[in-house]
Amino acid sequence: MGKQICFYMNEDDEDEFLEFIRSTGDVVILPQTTNQKKPEVILTLKELSGRRLGEGCVLWNRTISKKPIFEFFEVHGGSYCLDFLESEVVSLMRSRCDNGMLSMGRLHIETKQTLPDGSLVEKSSEFLIWFDQLCKWIRRKYPNSKNGAYISQRAEKLEDSGLELGGHRL
Repeated sequence: MGKQICFYMNEDDEDEFLEFIRSTGDVVILPQTTNQKKPEVILTLKELSGRRLGEGCVLWNRTISKKPIFEFFEVHGGSYCLDFLESEVVSLMRSRCDNGMLSMGRLHIETKQTLPDGSLVEKSSEFLIWFDQLCKWIRRKYPNSKNGAYISQRAEKLEDSGLELGGHRL
C-alpha cells in the first residue's frame, strides 16, 4: 500500500521545496532510470527536462535509508532501473508547464517492502516519518487546492492568467 500527495508548483516553487528537502538530511535526487552502474546525482529538477531515459526521479535521504537497489535490464541497449518497491525512496513527479497547461506533480512512496521469504514488512519508521514531514511542508505552504492537489500561490497566479491546470503527465 502506498501513500501520495499531489501538487501544482512552478520552477521557483521546486527550488524552495528542494531547499527544504535538503534541510531534512543528506538528500539527493537520483534518476529512476540510468545507463550508468553508479547513478548520477541530479542537482536540480530542471536537469531532468528532456533526459533520454525519462524525467522520472526519486529522493533518497542517505541519513536514514540504505542505498537504493538498481537492477540492470537489457532493453534498449541496457539500463539500470531503480527498484522503487524495495528501496526507501520518494518518487517525485514534477509539475510541468507545457502547451498552455501546468501538469499535476506528486510525491509517492510504497510503505511496505518484501523480505527474501516473500513476507511484507513496513519500511523503516524514520523513512515514513520523513515522507510525512515532506507532505506537511506542502500542506502548510500550499493551503489551497484544485483538482485534489495542493496549489502554490505562483501556480494559482499562472491559472489566473489563463494557464490550464491538468492531470499527471508522464
